Amino acid sequence: MIQWLLRCVIDSVVFSTRLPMLRLISILIISVCGVTSAAAQSLERAEAAYFRGDYADAMRLMQPLAQQGDKHAQYLIGFMYDRGQGVSKDPAKAAEWYSLAAERGHPHAQNNLGVLYKNGRGVSKDYVKAYQWFNLAASGYLPAELGHRERAVLNQQSVASQMTPDEVSAAQELVETFRDSDEGYLEYRPPRVR
Repeated sequence: MIQWLLRCVIDSVVFSTRLPMLRLISILIISVCGVTSAAAQSLERAEAAYFRGDYADAMRLMQPLAQQGDKHAQYLIGFMYDRGQGVSKDPAKAAEWYSLAAERGHPHAQNNLGVLYKNGRGVSKDYVKAYQWFNLAASGYLPAELGHRERAVLNQQSVASQMTPDEVSAAQELVETFRDSDEGYLEYRPPRVR
């Protein structure tokens, strides 16, 4: 499908005979929307299995999405490892999956990764990294997620009280470096964000 679209683009630009540019753009938009819609439906099926308590099916459905870079699927897999839902409780694997989602800007994953760093679960205890992830989580929540934002702020304040001023400065530099390198991933948040 993608190869055909690319060939059409090249042909329409080079030869200007096969498809008018407007029609080509329409086809591209419809194709991209169809792919996005299919991914959203797959994630909804995975979430439905999760909320039913069918963790094995949820994990099976989420794995391909997470491996394709879906940050919400990555977060949910991390959450399942963190809580031992359908898999053995494994804070190190939770940290790996949370990290993938956190790097893509998922605030719940950022907050949970901060908790792991704060407590040294699955990762080495590191207040600087915990502060970084709490700070990013607090700024990443939507206005409707006020309680989550407040929790991230309280977590950040908790670790800051145990840090030196130099450590706080180092953490703030990590936050700025992350924000400067943020690729601006497209935001998709299912209606029931956890």
